[in-house]
Amino acid sequence: MIRLSDRDTSLGTNYKFIMRRWKLMVLPVFMALGLILVLQHPSTVSEFVSTGAPDLGLVDQKPVVVRDPYTGREKTLHGRFLHITDIHPDSLYEEGAPVGAVCHNRSREGDGYAEGEDGAPRFGLAMSGCDSPMELMEFTLEWIGKNLRDKIDFVIWTGDNVRHDNDRQFPRTEFEIIDMNSLVSGKFHKLFANNESGNPRDFDVDVVPSLGNNDVFPHNLFALGPTLQTRELYKIWNNYVPEEQQRTFDRGVCFVKEVIPGKLAVISINTLYLFKANPLVDNCNSPKQPGYRLLLWLGYVLEEMRQRNIKVWFSGHVPPIPKNFDDSCFNKFTLWTHEYRDIIVGGLYGHMNVDHFIPVDGKRAWQDLEEEEERAQLGAQNLDFANDNSQDDESYLVHADAARDARLMGAKPQNKVSYMETVKDNIYEKIDKKIHPGEKSNGRKRRKGKKRRKQDPVDIEKLSERYSIVNIAGSVIPTFNPSFRVWEYNISGLEQDTSTLEGPKNWDSFFKSLEETLENDIEEAQLLSEVNTQKKKKKKNGKRKNDKTVPEKNQRTSHWDQLILHNCSHLLRFVEYYADLKSINKEYYELLCSGVDAEEAASNVFRYQVEYTSEDEPFNTKSLLVSDYLKVLTNIVHENDKWDSYLSKAFVSTGYTDDEDD
Repeated sequence: MIRLSDRDTSLGTNYKFIMRRWKLMVLPVFMALGLILVLQHPSTVSEFVSTGAPDLGLVDQKPVVVRDPYTGREKTLHGRFLHITDIHPDSLYEEGAPVGAVCHNRSREGDGYAEGEDGAPRFGLAMSGCDSPMELMEFTLEWIGKNLRDKIDFVIWTGDNVRHDNDRQFPRTEFEIIDMNSLVSGKFHKLFANNESGNPRDFDVDVVPSLGNNDVFPHNLFALGPTLQTRELYKIWNNYVPEEQQRTFDRGVCFVKEVIPGKLAVISINTLYLFKANPLVDNCNSPKQPGYRLLLWLGYVLEEMRQRNIKVWFSGHVPPIPKNFDDSCFNKFTLWTHEYRDIIVGGLYGHMNVDHFIPVDGKRAWQDLEEEEERAQLGAQNLDFANDNSQDDESYLVHADAARDARLMGAKPQNKVSYMETVKDNIYEKIDKKIHPGEKSNGRKRRKGKKRRKQDPVDIEKLSERYSIVNIAGSVIPTFNPSFRVWEYNISGLEQDTSTLEGPKNWDSFFKSLEETLENDIEEAQLLSEVNTQKKKKKKNGKRKNDKTVPEKNQRTSHWDQLILHNCSHLLRFVEYYADLKSINKEYYELLCSGVDAEEAASNVFRYQVEYTSEDEPFNTKSLLVSDYLKVLTNIVHENDKWDSYLSKAFVSTGYTDDEDD
């Protein structure tokens, strides 16, 4: 006799599933019971059946038809794009397998199920530590295809397409990683390509992928190319990467894609070359370092984009914050985003699975870089030394213990509330202190310490010029509930803009020339580094003059927010979608018990829905300029209910607390 614990009989929060070897015996019982239930209560089935198209929460703009000056093909723009990240499909995930075994069925190895242990539901279980079932990926892409494909212009896809290496009995292999990356890439291509065209590079909706730290073998470790892995990745992504950038991609897995030709581009950045968890990354100061070479490439690309008056989105897997990047890599990357903020619309990242944003300070990055150079000139050994006046707003992140890549932790959230509270205390409140000097976050005056000079009210528009926003996305993997975001951006005026109709500049010649330029720069930098090492001389500002991985300071004084506001492609709003796995799984198993076929039940119950928009709490904003983010920040640190709402959205409406870690 099969026994279910009391908490499992309701098919509610926790599910007890029949062991695989007993399925054939139990299924007829369920079907018989379901038939009786349907005969007695015919409305039971219909209440779970989808009743029409979902409310997508989108705001329509007048579509704009633009002509691609490279191909002559016309394309209709809707003013929206999708950001999706961290799918982590797991081919070993099995429905009914023990959650404690990361939802892998160990009975193949002779292991049994522990009495009363929770079983893995079909669509995944939030906060369980299990990766995504293959069917979660399949149904997610199917939902996007049915509901969003014809409403978006392009897709930013920021990596981690392979399961975590969190099961010692089934360690990942290089072949498995390559195979899964190829499988997921094929699904994106099939979904968004122009299937009526014979050209595999022809897309109805352009897709821009970037590399995740779990997409490589072993995870986190990734060397400068050309290597076997860079070549395999090009084979997998060759339809997404412009042909003229093959050599560049083979060396660094970075590329540029014009998603609105002549107007808007996405730069896919290989953040593993800046990631401190990559054992091959020491800093971004040595010409031999991968991060140095990435930043050198990035600088030339950004300058070319500025010359062509093309706006830019950054996309990458690992968010560029001090917790994740080496100090020199973080400061230099921040400076590029700061000094080119006249063309950079924003940056989208994944990896951390928590839906939140972090402002990074360009002014502080300049100060930190100058202090680092001064210490180097003085021969200081401890580059982490900082006096009381040099503590930057983000210094806490170096020591934060949340959201760290722990191989055996996998997808299970750990200390995320503590992490977010630290973000609030050490990032948000310190910025708020600049905006509201003399006040505490709860509205009371700050305690008196040293007598302070009375400060004038801060112009938040002016203050915003020193910051860039790092948007860190929720994930498809059910660390929390699966989620993704649609961003809406301005396309008005594009139909009248004929600036690219005379013929675009040739990208072939630019990238061919860039290859030669980069080789010369690296050779020159290596020679200079060797000379400086031999002479052991430190010249004031000598390093800065020769370091092309540091941008020139931009002398323009315009308000960047307003400059972006009056251009096409600036952000208008966003819509966050999520799949409520608890409800979906509950409805699915209730339908099974009522006798509905499994595939019909799955199709009826699986759905994404609007979780919130940028016009809802806690954002409650009508635009998404940097100054708007700073206003949101001040609101959530001053009002507890808005902070609670922000946390709820950060954890994708799961109700997660740090107590869940136990």
